Amino acid sequence: MNVKQVFLSFILISLASAQCFPQSYPSFYYYDQEVDSAKSNKLFLQIDNTAFFKNNEYFGDIAKGYTLLGFHLTPQIIYHPNKKVKLRLGTQLLTYYGREDEMKVSLLLSFQYQFHKNLSLTLGNIKGTLNHRLIEPLFDYERFLTHNTENGIQFLWHSQKLFADLWLDWEQQIFYDDPFQEKFNVGFSLDYTIFTKNDYTLSLPFQNLIRHQGGQINHNNEPLVTIFNNATGLRLKKDFSGKFVHQIQLSSYLVNYQDLSPTKQQMFIDGTGSYTTLEIFNNRFNFLTGYWYGKQFIAPLSNPLYETYSRTNIFVEEPVRQLLMAKINYHQNIFNGIHLDVRFEPYYDLLNGNFEYNYGLAIVFKENFFLKEVKNTNLK
Repeated sequence: MNVKQVFLSFILISLASAQCFPQSYPSFYYYDQEVDSAKSNKLFLQIDNTAFFKNNEYFGDIAKGYTLLGFHLTPQIIYHPNKKVKLRLGTQLLTYYGREDEMKVSLLLSFQYQFHKNLSLTLGNIKGTLNHRLIEPLFDYERFLTHNTENGIQFLWHSQKLFADLWLDWEQQIFYDDPFQEKFNVGFSLDYTIFTKNDYTLSLPFQNLIRHQGGQINHNNEPLVTIFNNATGLRLKKDFSGKFVHQIQLSSYLVNYQDLSPTKQQMFIDGTGSYTTLEIFNNRFNFLTGYWYGKQFIAPLSNPLYETYSRTNIFVEEPVRQLLMAKINYHQNIFNGIHLDVRFEPYYDLLNGNFEYNYGLAIVFKENFFLKEVKNTNLK
């Protein structure tokens, strides 16, 4: 039996035995999206800690394999001065084992204002990475581990029928005569429920992402770079009341790439793709199987396996990429606020015959501790 047959057999066996949960990622990866009026005038200590291990076994020409082992720790003081405002002040420490002397320390400060029951504004440290709900050909899961902090401006709409997230993530500020470029990402993620009937839900996801590098006041001769990515799809969900399968979800997206830079430097000016997945969920397991087709596709924030050129091997390109994939995830609440997440993700390159995979685990601690009630008569 060759590698392709083994991989296909693995998918069929997993489909027959999978038990999965009702989100693409477990709920502990996400942050609360709204200001909680019940916490008005209260002060909390929130601690988020993720210890992670991820091993990428990539053997093709597009992406190289490597291993990540480390943690990020985020303690924050959260104050709700009234029912519409949330203030957060804290820090995040990110380190990789074996390079502890290079610990990255980030100061976190955010102001969130809920000026409508469904709409909020956040300035400062925003709810980023997986909270944007982007598909992996646009945004890599690994950024939750390595680039967990996003700072900028964010508007969030959250209601029964509509989720909408508009944000600016400012990665690199520049001042006059700096020797480097400014860097920021602008995104818009929308998921609209078209109808719900008899345990069926049909929704329309729409996602835009812009990556920009440039600036006018810096001392840098590199040309401006602006990369645009878009994904438009349909998602059909069916809920079940059984013990094992709780939900099945079928999604299909058309994906687009365009180089909007004044001076074109990318290997391809524009490109397209299609991304189709079938997911099965229950409380402990998630299983996804899918197919990716990409033609001249570039997405700087995505999993590099979906791109049609190599970020690490100079002048290496594959104008067409076709991947079969499976994603198996097990998660468990070990103790109050402590969660275990184990992942295995095999990929089969249909055109080159390469079998590539990654696997890993994360232990996520997320807990709020009530400190005290603070009466403030100046904020109503």
